[in-house]
Amino acid sequence: MKRPAKLMLALLAILALAATSCAKLQARDNLNKGVRAFRDAHYDNAVTYFKQAVELDPDLTTAEIYLATAYSQQYIPGGRSEENDKNAQLAIQTFENVLKREPNNVNAIAGLASIHQNTNQFQKAHDYYMKYAQLDSSNPVPFYAIGSVDWIIVYDKNNPPPAEEQGKLVDEGLQNLDKALALNPDYDDAMTYKNLLYREKARLATNDADRKKLTDLADEWFNKSLETRKKNAEKKKSQAVGNN
Repeated sequence: MKRPAKLMLALLAILALAATSCAKLQARDNLNKGVRAFRDAHYDNAVTYFKQAVELDPDLTTAEIYLATAYSQQYIPGGRSEENDKNAQLAIQTFENVLKREPNNVNAIAGLASIHQNTNQFQKAHDYYMKYAQLDSSNPVPFYAIGSVDWIIVYDKNNPPPAEEQGKLVDEGLQNLDKALALNPDYDDAMTYKNLLYREKARLATNDADRKKLTDLADEWFNKSLETRKKNAEKKKSQAVGNN
C-alpha cells in the first residue's frame, strides 16, 4: 500500500511541475504578444497581455516592467480625466511592486523617475533619478535628468525654494550635467540645460561682476548647444542616407 501512495505523490508532483511549466510558457507567449502590441502603440491590448503574463507567472519581472510602462505611455501630462490619473497611479504602483522584489531594478527606478516628473512630482523624480544615476553610472541620461529637474525646481515661480537651496540645486545640476557631457560630449540637451542653470546662477549672484561672468558662460553654452544640435542632426541625416 505504501508504494502506490508514494507513486501517487510523485505523479502529483510531476503534474504540478508540468502545470507550472505550462503556465510559464503561456506567460511568455502573452509577454511576446504584449511586446508586439506595445511596439505598435496598441497600449490597451498590450496592458491586457502583460497583465495575463504576470498573473500566469508573478516572477516574470519583464512583463511587469512592460505593464507599468504601458500604463505610463497612456498617461497624458497635464490631463485631468479620471482615467488619466488612474493610468499614472497604476504605473507607479506596478513599478513599486517590482521594487519590492528587486529594490535595485534600474528599469523600475527609471520608470518611476519619469512618471513622477510627468505628474509634476519633481522632488520624487529627482530622488529616483539620483538612484538611477548611482546604479547606471555609465549612462549619461540620468545625470542629464538630474540637471534638468534641478532647473525645473529652481525655475518654479509659483513655489520657489529658498535662495540658499536654489544655489545648491543649481550647483548640483551643473555637476551632473558635466558628468553627462563627460560620458557623451555631443549631448546637446545637456548643453542647453547648462545654459539655463548658468542663467539661474547669474540671477542668484550677489554682484554685477559675477553676474556678467555667469551670463557670458550661459551664452557660450547656448551657442555650443545650437552648434552641436546642428552637427548631430547632420550626422543623423548622413547615417540615414548611408543606410538606404
